Amino acid sequence: MIFKTKEKYCLLFILFLCNVLISQTSKRILDLSNIFKDRSLSFEVKKDSLDKAYRIAQRESNDSLKNVYYSKLSYAYYRINDEFMFKKVNKEGVLLSTKLKDSITLGDHYWDMGAFYKKNKKLDSAYYFYNNTKKIFSSIGELKKVASIWFNIGQIQKDVRDYTGSEIAIINAIEIFQDQKDYNSLYNCYNLLGIIYNNLEEYEKAIKCYKDSLEYLRKSSKDDIREATILNNIGIVYRNLGNHALAIKKYKEGLNYDSIYYKNTRLYATLTDNLAYSKFILNDHDDLPDLFYKALHIRDSLNISVGLLINKIHLSEYYLRQKDTIQSLKFSTEAMVLGKKIKSYDHLLDNYKLLAKIEPNNSNKYLNEYIKLNDSLVIYERGIRNKFARIKFETDVVITENKKLSIQNTWIVATSTALIFFGFLIYVITQQRTRNKELEMEQQQQRANEEIYNLMIDQQDKIEEGRKREKERISLELHDGILGRLFGTRLSLGSLNSKDDLSSKKMREQYIYELQSIEEEVRNISHELGIDNFNSTTSYSTMIANLLEEQSKITNFKYIIEDDDRIVWTDIPGHIKINIYRIVQESIQNINKYAQAENVILDFKKNDDHIILTIKDDGVGFDQEKRSSGIGLKNMKSRVALLHGQFTINSIPGKGTSISVDVPMT
Repeated sequence: MIFKTKEKYCLLFILFLCNVLISQTSKRILDLSNIFKDRSLSFEVKKDSLDKAYRIAQRESNDSLKNVYYSKLSYAYYRINDEFMFKKVNKEGVLLSTKLKDSITLGDHYWDMGAFYKKNKKLDSAYYFYNNTKKIFSSIGELKKVASIWFNIGQIQKDVRDYTGSEIAIINAIEIFQDQKDYNSLYNCYNLLGIIYNNLEEYEKAIKCYKDSLEYLRKSSKDDIREATILNNIGIVYRNLGNHALAIKKYKEGLNYDSIYYKNTRLYATLTDNLAYSKFILNDHDDLPDLFYKALHIRDSLNISVGLLINKIHLSEYYLRQKDTIQSLKFSTEAMVLGKKIKSYDHLLDNYKLLAKIEPNNSNKYLNEYIKLNDSLVIYERGIRNKFARIKFETDVVITENKKLSIQNTWIVATSTALIFFGFLIYVITQQRTRNKELEMEQQQQRANEEIYNLMIDQQDKIEEGRKREKERISLELHDGILGRLFGTRLSLGSLNSKDDLSSKKMREQYIYELQSIEEEVRNISHELGIDNFNSTTSYSTMIANLLEEQSKITNFKYIIEDDDRIVWTDIPGHIKINIYRIVQESIQNINKYAQAENVILDFKKNDDHIILTIKDDGVGFDQEKRSSGIGLKNMKSRVALLHGQFTINSIPGKGTSISVDVPMT
């Protein structure tokens, strides 16, 4: 009897020790897996801690505990953006959850995978995993998790412009959250629903949803930042309605929240830019363009790419209204480059329309770019939505089949299969008819685009013909009128050479030299207006050489021209050659005026599809910090900007000056 009592106590002691060890192991793994929350630690430290926790979890013999550890570690790896380990641990967790028939943990793993693909913009994969997660949690009655998944699905559908599907998903989430009185989640749902209705241009519904969102937020907690966000969203709706006065009121209310600049600098910049844009639309130029630049500098410092893109488009519109097309083109061009880089296609479409206004001569090009990008977006978004439909369809079919297999016999299953087949056939026929209608609409749109394009081409031809006639008229006026009178004056002055007075001779020679210079300049202008000096029949290299030969006689500098044989000047568009010629001309004139140079090197190089021009002299140079750019340098920079190139100048006092121009060949 005593022996049995001792044996019982030993067994209890062993069980106690086991529980203690399991508890300590669990605590250690959970502590290590939660380390991702510590923002003060580097990625390497966090990864090392998680890898250590993963090795401990692998040694766990209890599969149920191991499954819990894998769930925690999978989420932790996702949070630190370790893609390889996240996928590895998540896959092991899915296999183990399936083996254990642990639906809750399996649903959590699928949820993590959906979040991962959503974060990486693989929306079809994210939708697939979220849909499977919803199916699992629905089957076990985890309604709050089902509602959260509906919300995530709604976000994805909104991102691909499936606004109807997104609206349905969010309403499903709202119904569950209202039953559970989850005010914070209801705030998020109504805010997203407001965004959806705004995109659908149902502005009254959007404003109501934002107000409901604000009401639920205030029931949930006091949060100035999220309230200011809602006010910003309401302001955007009023802006879309054209009521910019109310929009400005909402933006100012958001900006007036206590310390919003320090609490959320990103939101402060958004409100500031939106305020500036509505003031600009109302022609209220107080604090403009300072407000635009204030938002721009904040977003640049925080590297908010989409915000920078929107800011640059707004500044381009502002300067276009101010008729400063150089600044407008500068910001719009920067916006186009950034939009392509970050693949922000909606804003890129807006920017193409703006560029067409800034550069009417290139409107055809931007119109074609707009049409091409818009068509590709429509095709992509339609494809994604079709994938969503197939995923949902396949999931619904699986659920239906499982239910039928459990309650029906073979005959009912066969009948159901036949019905599904006919239903699918009807679906295919319906889809084909819909597709045929879409193709017909696309063809009609294409024909309309072609008509617009042809009208624009005809208009451009008429403009070019008028320019040609005007150039010929001015050419004749210069040659037959001004040049004739100047030539007669020079002959009259030359006839006075019979006078021997030394002072008179010098003055007469000076006037004659000046008149000869004017005569030569007028002749050059006449030729430039009368014919195209930069067409395919003219030797561009010879023109450059003649320019340097003439200019070198003024200050007697020596020159070298290095021309890259790979540059085929006859293939280069005339507007590029004209601007390069003017840049060389301006540079050489500056050398004659200021440089006191003895040697000048002009170097042309071809680098991929770019022309690189370098002009060097060994003159006196200048201090770039003390000397501001003259009109000549500004003109050269403007020409390079029009060619979408880069202009750099380097000068050191006593060591000469070097100018570099890098422009595309097309």
